[in-house]
Amino acid sequence: MPTVEIASLNSTGLGLNQSDFEFTIIEENKLKSHRGLFYDFLRQQSGTIVHLGNPCFKNQKDNGFYAGEIIDFSIDPNEEITIPINNLDSPIYDSGANQLFRFRFLDQYKADIDKLLKTALDKSPIKKIYLLTDYQFGPEKESIVTISIIEEFWQRHDNDGLIFNTLYEIYG
Repeated sequence: MPTVEIASLNSTGLGLNQSDFEFTIIEENKLKSHRGLFYDFLRQQSGTIVHLGNPCFKNQKDNGFYAGEIIDFSIDPNEEITIPINNLDSPIYDSGANQLFRFRFLDQYKADIDKLLKTALDKSPIKKIYLLTDYQFGPEKESIVTISIIEEFWQRHDNDGLIFNTLYEIYG
């Protein structure tokens, strides 16, 4: 399942309230992703991270946590995701990657995500945030994309969609 996180660099907290958001949030004062794709990159920095999750997780944040219900998968249609079955006798490892690349956030969550991005940017003393995505069926190789302002991020989102397994670096 896809993971979506927002990191506010060098911030000491965002002071978020769950009741202000339609989806589930978990705020932590250490840059540690729920997934490992950008682990080494994040551990070299400090700040606050917010994990975005499905609306149904508001009362069960300690179990599996992912954001598949806030994502519009229709931009990169794939009729069926193939779950890899690895043959131990085969030297080729099938991770299941490279099945889906692009996505958008569902319209009903865009305002809340925008509010979260702006809060994270405002609370960052160096005016720098990351939006991270990690999806096991996304591109096998992760990437980092630098975007100058939040408005440019939304233009990219609306026009071309975002790319899974990408860290979007946004300045303010």
